[in-house]
Amino acid sequence: MKNILIVSILLALISSCNTVKVTNNFDKDVNFKEFSTFSFYPWDKHNDEIISEYDKNLILNSIKSTMEKKGYVYKEEKGDLIISTFVLLQEKTMNQAYTNHYGGWAGYGSGWDYGATWSYGYGYWGGPAYTTSTITSRDYVEGTLIFDVFRLDQKKLVWQGVGVGEVNPDFNKRDKNLPKAISHIFRRFPTAAKK
Repeated sequence: MKNILIVSILLALISSCNTVKVTNNFDKDVNFKEFSTFSFYPWDKHNDEIISEYDKNLILNSIKSTMEKKGYVYKEEKGDLIISTFVLLQEKTMNQAYTNHYGGWAGYGSGWDYGATWSYGYGYWGGPAYTTSTITSRDYVEGTLIFDVFRLDQKKLVWQGVGVGEVNPDFNKRDKNLPKAISHIFRRFPTAAKK
């Protein structure tokens, strides 16, 4: 059942950019203005076990488009920067509790008592007070995209971006939202030097 779910999802990843949790980290000692080209690291075979060829191409084309918008030039081999992609899918359960409070009203105030004198007091009006709690569970798939960027000359990691979000099972939204999510992950990637 798990494999059927993963295959059927085909990485309809991340319902909108607003729900993608993004973290970035980079080597502060690296001058990114030294780099002008990029290539892709060979595709990880683990990724092929959980996503389709179509989604693989969607991811790679989205990275390529995002990097080119930042001024980098794509090379099939031996770019200044090498980008590695790793995909994770994990089934999760979300539990939510909602509590309803019902009952009478209580208050403190003043008024006339039966003896026709003015008095203060505490009163209660209404039925018995009670509280109910409802707990609901929802199963979902969390997708994680990890992008590692290495400099070719030193084979050293210089930047990493990670995006985590709930996988949207609506295939119609995949083509629109996945490129947006990838662009969101790379939003703080340094731009290339202008030539």
